[in-house]
Amino acid sequence: METINDPKRRNAYIDAIGLRESFRGEMPKIFLLHYKPGELLTNPFSTLTYLQFIVEGELLLYDMPDENSTIVLQTSYNYVNILGDFELVGSKFTPLFVEAKTDVYTLALYLEQNRQRLLEDPVFLCYLCRCLANKLNGAVMNNRQGTLRNRVLVSLQYSSNGDRMTNIGDLAHSLGVSTRQLLRVLKDLCEEDVLEHPSKGVYIVKNKPGG
Repeated sequence: METINDPKRRNAYIDAIGLRESFRGEMPKIFLLHYKPGELLTNPFSTLTYLQFIVEGELLLYDMPDENSTIVLQTSYNYVNILGDFELVGSKFTPLFVEAKTDVYTLALYLEQNRQRLLEDPVFLCYLCRCLANKLNGAVMNNRQGTLRNRVLVSLQYSSNGDRMTNIGDLAHSLGVSTRQLLRVLKDLCEEDVLEHPSKGVYIVKNKPGG
């Protein structure tokens, strides 16, 4: 792990995730950290130094229930967007290993130095609740059975817009995947003649199940 001394890039990330508006009053001192592929961001056997906001990269989350087995969950930062939230509210350990699958960048602040201030900040606590809801939604999506292809079709089937999808970002967020992953699946479904792509950002189910 290294600290990136690039205020312009750090501030661009801060603005991109709206971090300034997530605190009441002055924002704590924020660092930009970089993890190379294979480096651990957290593990169950070390004390966490930072509260970290994931702003770029892909992660591997895994548990080792015993010496012979590993349970792995791959994810992008779009739903695991904060680390250290358990520790902030009193948990004594990080329950999972979190490893950088690609180059990962995080915005970080010292956990212990800011703990009391953060716990007394209602604006930040609301932000923390939104992050937790995002994590829970992503965890549910990743534990559901079925391929991403089928999950996309089911999402379109039950969409409030009928069988039409016009907001790729919202669908990717609800499925707990990156926009790039979703676009690949949509492209495949169009090539299979399951979806129509009449205009930019618009996808329509051609043959409704049972229709």
